Amino acid sequence: MFSTRKEGMTDVEFAEIYELFWAKLYGVAYNYFRDRTTAQELVQDVFVHLWMKRTELSHVQDLPAYLFRCMRNKIYDQYDSLASREKLIRSATHSYREEVYATDETLAYEETLDLLNQELAKLPPTTQTIFRLSRFDRYTNEEIAKRMQVSAKAVEYHITIALKKLRIKLDRVVYIIIAILTSGNS
Repeated sequence: MFSTRKEGMTDVEFAEIYELFWAKLYGVAYNYFRDRTTAQELVQDVFVHLWMKRTELSHVQDLPAYLFRCMRNKIYDQYDSLASREKLIRSATHSYREEVYATDETLAYEETLDLLNQELAKLPPTTQTIFRLSRFDRYTNEEIAKRMQVSAKAVEYHITIALKKLRIKLDRVVYIIIAILTSGNS
């Protein structure tokens, strides 16, 4: 039916093959993807492949089987391409969400730190210093007592006073931060 001469197929033979198999190959591709454009592109790829290999087809015994095998391979390639694209999109989306979440978290932290510093500035200087040494610089109460030349009980008193005042002032902020952080996990 179809020539498999050593010199390859002629333009006329290619046109006959195209007319005979285009709709059948299109039907196969369309059944897999349910998308006209994708199906047309895959059929076009099969025929471009056929045309490019026209001088090397002397080994082909069953041209219809060859064309359908080419279509199957194009379909598999398309699925691989779609899967890779989806994986890339998922990865990019996940990375973007992490960046946004990290940015939100950083902003919330910085805003909270600013509020904390504003409220600390309202405390007496000794209470401020003792609280900062305890909570920010991580000194023990005994180390603070030696450094400030006060008793360990005085250090505890100043820390307790600072915590009470900060809790009252920052209580509302903590609820807002918790709401932001828990909504970011959804």
